[in-house]
Amino acid sequence: MGKDIIGKTSLDILASNVRRLRKERHITQSQLAEGIGKTVEMVCQLERKASSTKLSTLDDIARFFDLDPAQLLMERDALRFDDFSTELTDLFLELQDESPEKIAAIYNLIKAYRT
Repeated sequence: MGKDIIGKTSLDILASNVRRLRKERHITQSQLAEGIGKTVEMVCQLERKASSTKLSTLDDIARFFDLDPAQLLMERDALRFDDFSTELTDLFLELQDESPEKIAAIYNLIKAYRT
């Protein structure tokens, strides 16, 4: 995989994103490997940037994390809040008519996801 304009390779970005997503979702390398039908060694090598991966594996990883494959190759800061601000605003406006209990439950879910 070639260098991009900021000097990181696509493999650097992919490895970083896979590791971050896995840790954020409290998934082990073994669970990821099983979920994509690969070996733990392959996942470990990918995260350490010891080897590249096939496009089909990229698709499998993206599907596992419920993402578009292109998102795995994007810098973390590439998807900013502004990209979702209109949709998020609409969702929050819809919550105005919900019960305080439901709003609290959604708030706690978002808060738990952040930690």
